Amino acid sequence: MRTSPLFLGSFALTLLLLACAGPDQPTAVPSSERATAEPTDLPDSERPIGDSETQASPAQTRSTPGSGASPTPTGAPAMALPSASGSTETDREALVALYHATNGPNWKNNTNWLSDAPLEEWDLVVTDDTGRVIALLLNHNQLAGPISPHLGNLVDLKQLHLAANQLSGETPPQLGNLSNLKYLNLEHNDLNGEIPLELGDLSNLTVLGLGGN
Repeated sequence: MRTSPLFLGSFALTLLLLACAGPDQPTAVPSSERATAEPTDLPDSERPIGDSETQASPAQTRSTPGSGASPTPTGAPAMALPSASGSTETDREALVALYHATNGPNWKNNTNWLSDAPLEEWDLVVTDDTGRVIALLLNHNQLAGPISPHLGNLVDLKQLHLAANQLSGETPPQLGNLSNLKYLNLEHNDLNGEIPLELGDLSNLTVLGLGGN
């Protein structure tokens, strides 16, 4: 059987096209694979922010006990917050300020004031079982001068008796901080000025004496 030249030419052209489409031709990459492909030859400084090799995981950044990690910036000292309820030391400081402001050396009774003795041993000072000041019984004790605003730091104080002295100046608004105060007697002194609005914050107050000023 004889083959026509036209058939041989078509067969040869087909073989030539198949040879051109060999394994060296690039194949298309699906779009899903292109989206997840990551460069492998870039330096760390040029990698994307989301690169798993350069972005620390939460477990790497979380500080653990004993790791030496500090919650404060380098060089910034950790600040201790003062206690809102104070302490026996803050009570002592408030009493010392009152003593100096009202001519303590000339008081009628001032035994142990400014000493290292427990506050319960200071004349006319009453404390609770923990040593916190709960009452000052300073009526008729020759106090002279302004009422120290530091008395507002005696946060456990329930009774403040300062009547019949020579106290002068205005009533300090800091007395409004004494949220536990039940009895406040400032009668028969030389106080002047307006009554501080802050005294209206004393929700536990049952007796208020301001006459004779």
